[in-house]
Amino acid sequence: MMAASLTSAERNLRVGLAVAFTAAFLFSTKPIIIKWLYSLGMSALPLMGLRMLVAFPVYLIIGFYLWNRMESKPSGTNLLRASAVGLLGYYLASLLDLSGLEYVSAQLERLMLYAYPSMVIIIGAMFFGAKVSRSVIPALLLTYAGLGVMYGHDLQIAPPGTSNADITKGTLLIIGSALSFSLFILFSKRGIAELGSLFFTCVSMASATLATLVHYVIAEGLSLPDMDATRWSGTLLLALLATVAPSFMVSEAIKRIGPAKASVSGTIGPVMTTIMAILFLGEPFGWAAVAGMTLVMIGVSRLK
Repeated sequence: MMAASLTSAERNLRVGLAVAFTAAFLFSTKPIIIKWLYSLGMSALPLMGLRMLVAFPVYLIIGFYLWNRMESKPSGTNLLRASAVGLLGYYLASLLDLSGLEYVSAQLERLMLYAYPSMVIIIGAMFFGAKVSRSVIPALLLTYAGLGVMYGHDLQIAPPGTSNADITKGTLLIIGSALSFSLFILFSKRGIAELGSLFFTCVSMASATLATLVHYVIAEGLSLPDMDATRWSGTLLLALLATVAPSFMVSEAIKRIGPAKASVSGTIGPVMTTIMAILFLGEPFGWAAVAGMTLVMIGVSRLK
C-alpha cells in the first residue's frame, strides 16, 4: 500500500515537473515574439489587447464546456476570487511586462521574471506562514547580484536612442510584473483547489481579458491598430503558443507539485530566451550576461 502510494506520488511529481518545464519553455518564446512585433511597429497596449482578444474565445469555449460538466457549480464568491487573482497574474503582470519590454532586452526581461520564485518565497514566509531554510539569504544575494550584473549589461548594450533612464524604467516595470505574478502564484493555489486548474485558468484569463479590453478602449478607442499578415501571424503565435497553452500548464503544474516547485522548475526559461534572443533578435551576449545569468540561476535553484 505504501509502495503504491509512493509510486503514485512520484508519477504525479514527474508529470507536474514535465508540464512546468514545457510551460517555462513556451513562456520563454514570449519576449522574443513581442520584441519582434515591436520591431514591426506595434506597441504594448494594442499588442496586449489583440493577444487577449485572440486568446479569449479559447478560454470561453473550454470554460463553458467545463461549467456544463460540473455537478456542483462554484459559488459566486469563488468565481469572484478567481477573477480578482486573474487580474494580478494575467492583466497587471502582462501590462507591466509588455511595457517594460519596450525598454530592455529580452534577456534581461526573462531573467527578471525568472527571479520571481524569490518573491514567492519571501511573501509566502511573511504573509502565508510558509517555512524557509537558512539557505534563502545567500540564495537571494546570489539572485539579486546576478540581476544587478544583467542590468549593467543592458546599460552597456542599449541601442541608440535608449537612455539609462529608459533601461531603469523598463527594469522597474519588469520587477513590478514579477511581483504581481508572484502574488498570483500564491493566491492561485486556493482558487485552483476550489475550481480545478482548467476552470480556474478560464475564469482568471476571462477577467484579465475584459480588464485589458476596457483599458484598451479607454486609451485607444474602438479602432484596431494597423495590421498586416505578418503582424497577425506574430499575434496569433503570442496568443496561442506563448499564452493559452502555458497558462493551462502552469495551473496544472501548481495543482500537481505546488507553487514553489512549479516556480523553480522554470530553469530553462532564461537559457532558451537568451539563445533565441541571440539567434533571432541579434542581441549582444558577453561575459557579463553569462555571469549574471549564472548567478541568478544558481540563486533561484537554491531557494527552498
